[in-house]
Amino acid sequence: MRFLPILIVGLLFSCNSGIDKLATKNQSSDDLDKIHPSEVNQMLRNQEDRFLIDGKAVVLKTKKFSRIHIPTDAFVKKDGSVPSGNVTLLFREYQSAGEILASGLPMVCKDKNGKQFDFESAGMFEIRALDGEDTLFLKEGKEIKVELATPTSGKFNFYELNDNTRAWKEKKRDLPAIRNPYLKQISDSLAYFDDVVDKGVPRKAIEYKPSDNLFDIQVDPDEYPEFKEIGGVMWKYIGQDTKNDPANNPDYFTRKYAFADLSPAKGNLLSYHVSFVSNGDTLTLLMAPAFPGKLKNKYQKKLEEKLKKFNEALEAAQSLRKQQRNESELLRVFNVDKLGIYNYDRQLKGDPLPVIASFFLGDKPQSEFKNLNVYLIPKEKLCVVKYDLGSAQMFAIDLGERNQLIAISAPNEIYALSDDDIRKLNLAKFRSKKCEIHLKKIDKKVTSGAGIDQILASL
Repeated sequence: MRFLPILIVGLLFSCNSGIDKLATKNQSSDDLDKIHPSEVNQMLRNQEDRFLIDGKAVVLKTKKFSRIHIPTDAFVKKDGSVPSGNVTLLFREYQSAGEILASGLPMVCKDKNGKQFDFESAGMFEIRALDGEDTLFLKEGKEIKVELATPTSGKFNFYELNDNTRAWKEKKRDLPAIRNPYLKQISDSLAYFDDVVDKGVPRKAIEYKPSDNLFDIQVDPDEYPEFKEIGGVMWKYIGQDTKNDPANNPDYFTRKYAFADLSPAKGNLLSYHVSFVSNGDTLTLLMAPAFPGKLKNKYQKKLEEKLKKFNEALEAAQSLRKQQRNESELLRVFNVDKLGIYNYDRQLKGDPLPVIASFFLGDKPQSEFKNLNVYLIPKEKLCVVKYDLGSAQMFAIDLGERNQLIAISAPNEIYALSDDDIRKLNLAKFRSKKCEIHLKKIDKKVTSGAGIDQILASL
């Protein structure tokens, strides 16, 4: 969706992260990494989803089950020319505290009055496109619809990050999440495939010899269409009790029976419990249909078709159930008219307690570590509050929340405090006072934002 400048004067504002400008002229694929702060451990960043696409309209689904709707002929080079071949689309999304922390993206903003505040996020994403090593741009007049899986309900504002200034620009306010419409589609498809599977594996016809006794049973083809498809089926008694074998009971054929019921029997062979009623007495026999002559080949062909349909339904149902487990209950939807980094955010609210903090990793002060940041993580919110050496004295924590602290030092050493650890510090005594906060070493290594999340979950 586009917004005309004349309509948004006074509504949009820039959120300057305070990071120095980075040159992005004629960006190559290598340059794309340079828009992230040098302090970030690139190995911890989310692995992006990569899609190879042509000029046709397509809907792409990410590993996190977000969806990207690409229009026809969407991309151009910097000079306005069209790509020479297939386009590589890169999509990276951030939906957890660990992923946001590892991204290195700024999580602060200034309002129109110049006051800085921290972000509470509902999910972020980065979208880029390449033609070989050349950066592509979205063609004027084209928009990409992004349905972002979100872990958070409620209304959030939508922001775009300026790659040069590292400032967030508000695009739209108070956007709600929507119920994921794909879950209903999955449920409907599952019902169909489960119906096929619930009918059971198509069963093989029984083998018989020319010397076997076969019987003719008049079965209503409208009620049992499997026999209507084939026609001419004969029946063989396969019960264990020979006393009930019609071949040993000629009187069965002298009585007048009314066909009562035909119910499938258990087992791998095509067999049924066949019930007849005569003068109030019910005779039930275990019998199997036999297909003499050409009927056998005809049934075998039908069986192969049914087996194929069954296996396809079973595979589809398993795939849909996996998708159903991973689909987000909620989505956030926006049409972007530019490739870049976007964020659903709102101002972090709470009742923060100001503390003049000095952070230590074990016994070593923060000042002994180059470019070390300590991150405050409110557990019930998707939020990462960064404190470097200069801002540590402005540390603020809402003791009404469950909080965690974490820091990552080179070479990939983790220090952290759990909510219980933080409460033992009795920070309420240090309102606007100096306080040493010692983070404990965690005997684990991380290689990704997901690894950071695992550590946070274990605290």
